Amino acid sequence: MSVQDGAVKDLPRRAGGALFSAVWWGMLVASLLVAGVTARLGFWQLERAHAKEAVHAMIQSRQQEPVLRNADWGAEPAPPEWLQRRVEVQGQWLPRFTVYLNNRTMQGQAGFYVLTPLALPNGAVLWVQRGWVARDRVRSDWLPPVPTPQGTVAIQARVVPPPSKLMELGPSDPVTEGFSTLRHNVDFEAFRLQTGLALVATLQQTDAASEGLLRDWPAAISGADKNRGYAFQWFALSLLSLLLFAWFQVWKKLSHD
Repeated sequence: MSVQDGAVKDLPRRAGGALFSAVWWGMLVASLLVAGVTARLGFWQLERAHAKEAVHAMIQSRQQEPVLRNADWGAEPAPPEWLQRRVEVQGQWLPRFTVYLNNRTMQGQAGFYVLTPLALPNGAVLWVQRGWVARDRVRSDWLPPVPTPQGTVAIQARVVPPPSKLMELGPSDPVTEGFSTLRHNVDFEAFRLQTGLALVATLQQTDAASEGLLRDWPAAISGADKNRGYAFQWFALSLLSLLLFAWFQVWKKLSHD
């Protein structure tokens, strides 16, 4: 056999070796890419956990600050650093501006959040989430009556952001004077402009249940443990991708050589 014939017969083996090398390097790149992306997602979840813990610590700290009373409120909107602070004020309800927020749940049941403005003696108005009332199972659009005490009342509450908004196809119903209004969503600034009230903050009433309203508001928890669980899963997937490559593309091949 000539040297040329031997070279020709060796072509398939060399071609197979080149193909194997290309596949091996491709698998290596893919494994490293998967490991890198999943590891980055794991660190991202840890960052979210740290951020949630910081917010939770801030909430706990503010709830230990002095209680806000009537003298603390003025014509200016409440500063952001007042969020989650405790409030004890006296004022008069403005029941003609009561709003029922639909499709809100509490204790696993569907119902309404009831919001009523509270006017302070100095003219400032606080928008109070008074509590939750169950929805009628037959007439879903029927608004259960909620008695509103007249005269000066004293409430305990905390400063919170305006109610979260749910998805809806059309705009919220306008506020109508003279009777309570059913809403899916309500915007703080829009409500202030529509009513002409000098709203300065949104509160969440924390007194014991009264006027037929429940006040079993969600407890402030950080939720960081859930993010740490997600981070563990991403890190495990990152490590698994490297171990699979090492087992099938390195150890298996070395043991067969």
